[in-house]
Amino acid sequence: MPDKDRLATMGSSPPSPTGMNAETSGGRDGMAPYKSVLALLAFIFGLRVAGQLLVLYYEIPFLPVFERRHGATMPYATLLSVQVAIFFTMLIVIFRLAVIGYRPMAGIALKWLGSIYFASMTIRMIIGVSGVSETSWFDGAIPTAFHFVIAAYVTTVGVAIHRPSSQAVPDTLARRAVRIGGYPVVMIGGFTLYVWLLQTGSPFLFSSYLSVLIGATAVFLHESLLPAREDWRPVLDNFIQDGLFLAIVQIALPAVMKVSALALIVGLAAGGAASWQGYWPHGAPIAIQIILMLVIAEFFRYWIHRALHIYRPLWRLHAVHHASDKLYSVNVGRFHPFDKSLQFFGDTVPFLFLGVAPEVFAAYFVFYAINGFYQHSNADIRLGPVNWIVAGPELHRWHHSDVYSEAQSNYGNNLIIWDAAFGTRYLPKEHGVNRVGIGNPLWPEGFLAQMTAPFITSTDSPDR
Repeated sequence: MPDKDRLATMGSSPPSPTGMNAETSGGRDGMAPYKSVLALLAFIFGLRVAGQLLVLYYEIPFLPVFERRHGATMPYATLLSVQVAIFFTMLIVIFRLAVIGYRPMAGIALKWLGSIYFASMTIRMIIGVSGVSETSWFDGAIPTAFHFVIAAYVTTVGVAIHRPSSQAVPDTLARRAVRIGGYPVVMIGGFTLYVWLLQTGSPFLFSSYLSVLIGATAVFLHESLLPAREDWRPVLDNFIQDGLFLAIVQIALPAVMKVSALALIVGLAAGGAASWQGYWPHGAPIAIQIILMLVIAEFFRYWIHRALHIYRPLWRLHAVHHASDKLYSVNVGRFHPFDKSLQFFGDTVPFLFLGVAPEVFAAYFVFYAINGFYQHSNADIRLGPVNWIVAGPELHRWHHSDVYSEAQSNYGNNLIIWDAAFGTRYLPKEHGVNRVGIGNPLWPEGFLAQMTAPFITSTDSPDR
């Protein structure tokens, strides 16, 4: 449990989201939070350029064909030159951001330009997915996704140079709008992009992962520019360690388990044991199947999650997920492989046996992943009545509290409906979460060290 001296310095309520500068951040560059966002956006745009070149010369089954990535608006050589110029401009701005300094008028202009850019691409996506226009420009789902990236880049530069981060940021109408509307806009936008990519011929795997990547970037942008807690901002080492968890445990491990489970199911089906697939409503509308899968999977995950907290051997595995003393989007993937395997048997295996269609699985993944990034994010957010439906960050922060009685709540992974049904929903109004973690300062932080920590290190929480 937390020591009294540290609690005294923290106070009874979370630190206020004041700006960061060189003095308050121990000499760190005040532009650092913005640079990290810009670097991520430049990397994603670089993937566009590299991927487009790759499919020009090679046919890769899980990537869209070249024609889907490049329209007929200009010769590809010209387009490639423009894209390369944009990419290197992005890199130059990142390295020169501190030299550019604070330019209020230019900052305002770039924020307006970015907002207009966002709005035009949103209109393009809505018209494209609805099919109300035959104009080929509205078939450009892939280019539009990366135009969103450029718009986010322009907006972020505008925010960075608008005013010194040491200055108090006024609670403007725009900030309140992002606080209330950020979550629904990103969730709906990510799902709409996924549908549009499918409609325009992109493969399931590409469509779902690109939608999640864009959605996760939007979450990272939200928490970086409008954080709930300044002390939860990640540093480079956090990114490295949690990035390993995300890549290995959250992405690679489930992919391997899914292939293994499918091989087993195919083998059983070949032996005539496929009658269980008749229990799933395969003929129902896709939307109904997605909602049904979400509700049923959440029921299984709810009880598995409770068991991980109640039974000490399971808790020691699950403590890896709770060990971080800050919450931000990338540590959504912080799980021990054994813990992740148990969850896989609740939210994936039953539906593989039932023969649920790939498009339903992919849509579930889009919601599951983007909501997961938001759920663990440091974004300043207000969901109001939506907190009775989705398991968002306001609820999930209490689940990560280092106070035992507070943490035994809000087990929902995507939905909070089963917590409401079984009496474990918890969202007090009078104060916010103080500290998160498991209360053991000796618990290791490194990826490899946490693979063995559940077997050799105590969680140091006597109540558990």
